[in-house]
Amino acid sequence: MRWSLVVVAFLYVVPAAAATQTDVLPWWAFAGFIGLSLLCAFITVLWWRARQPLPVAAGHEPPFHLLHDEISGLPNKWLVKQDFQIFITSRPQAQLALVLVKIDQFERVNQLLGYSHANLVLSQIARRLNQAAAAHQGILPLSSEDAFVAHLGGVDFLLLVDQQGKQHQAGYLAHQLEREIAEPLLLRGCAVDYRILSGISLYPQHGQDFSELVEKAHLALQQRLLHATDSPLYQNEMSATTPDKLAMMAELQQAIAAQQLQLDVQPQVLLPDRQVVAAEVLLRWAHPVQGLLAPKQFIPLAERMGLMFPLTCWVLQQTIQMLATLQKEGIVLQLAVNISSSDLLQIELAEHIQQLLAKYQVKPGQLILELKEEALMTEPDAVLPMLQRLRALGLVLVLDDFGTGYTSLGMLREFPLQQVKIDAQFIGGMHKSDAQVAITGAIIDLAKNLRLDVVAEGVEEQPTAEKLARMGCVRAQGFLFSQPFALDGLPAWMRQHQFNQTGA
Repeated sequence: MRWSLVVVAFLYVVPAAAATQTDVLPWWAFAGFIGLSLLCAFITVLWWRARQPLPVAAGHEPPFHLLHDEISGLPNKWLVKQDFQIFITSRPQAQLALVLVKIDQFERVNQLLGYSHANLVLSQIARRLNQAAAAHQGILPLSSEDAFVAHLGGVDFLLLVDQQGKQHQAGYLAHQLEREIAEPLLLRGCAVDYRILSGISLYPQHGQDFSELVEKAHLALQQRLLHATDSPLYQNEMSATTPDKLAMMAELQQAIAAQQLQLDVQPQVLLPDRQVVAAEVLLRWAHPVQGLLAPKQFIPLAERMGLMFPLTCWVLQQTIQMLATLQKEGIVLQLAVNISSSDLLQIELAEHIQQLLAKYQVKPGQLILELKEEALMTEPDAVLPMLQRLRALGLVLVLDDFGTGYTSLGMLREFPLQQVKIDAQFIGGMHKSDAQVAITGAIIDLAKNLRLDVVAEGVEEQPTAEKLARMGCVRAQGFLFSQPFALDGLPAWMRQHQFNQTGA
């Protein structure tokens, strides 16, 4: 406001002073200067009024849309922050938990349904979450009618939980809500699958500022996604590791272009004659600072960032190209690629593989896809159609690390599998544990009854290989036969292996 007064004074006083000195300034010039001054002042007042907050009459609340999310209709972050401050001010000894709830991988819903329908799904999930929260004691009602959940924006929601001296109250409620609202939604007759995850921070243990506590709940949720942990509670060491993780996430985005990813292979042999029939392709990251990283050190990051499918496509392209090279040299071999649960939910996966096989003129039966139990069990109804499409192409489907998860006999019958791969933890203990031998034997018998071939992983000793052969195991993989080596060296390794076998 001050600068407008200066302008008015300048426009009025300067010409007046000039007039007194010259006495020749016409009257219309004075009128023009005065009019311009008044116009400038008027515009300034309008600008100043526009920058002021909207007036709120005494005893009245701000308009609804200022304190509620447009899509869900739930209270927004401003209202829940206000409620948080009121609660801790009125109860100095309060123990409060902030439960941050996120809809995971909601971008898939956007891609499949479009933003307008995705917003409808989002509003339905928000309504379901609020209804579930209302049914639990300990979740504080917000200062908005029938609201127990705040919508922070995007796919993030927040609940305030009165711990009431119960240390694990918030964690228990968070897990309960995750289970209760996990049922698919129906939209125009179509089932829409989703899942929610939560992160928790505690007042006053983790801080007293609302924004700080929300950020720490975010960190807890991120760590849960990155490391597949079950605990949603923030830990102090999470803050220390986050910058490193964020840096690695940025570096991973550039890893493919910078040619830092590399592929190794480990052969599989038939038992008992050790004829090489396949090899598993293993992804590694040659990090410029940290050295060679195993998949478990960066695959969770790729999953979280939405980079898993681009990585898988790159691995598939390299693998199928190698199959074409082997085929031209007259080497008959299958190559196995690991496929994640998120890969199976990509509708273009089967078409992409089909195009690569056609481009390099590779027979589909030469490509094996290895699937983790969790990939099948997370969303079985969603992945089954994709598995059926992949099998219809002629690909070989293998259940990897069998015995470590919760795949039931009925599920094994339903999925179009050709092989099961016994996890190395069972194979490694066979030479010293009768129980491990019994478990392995039961898995082999189960697979044989379902007409599935069995691959034993982690075979390191000759007696173990001989025992597996007697039990009916068809294939084996492990250090006894070969350590992993670079994919580019596979043709030369195969020629040498064939020469050694012929010479023997």
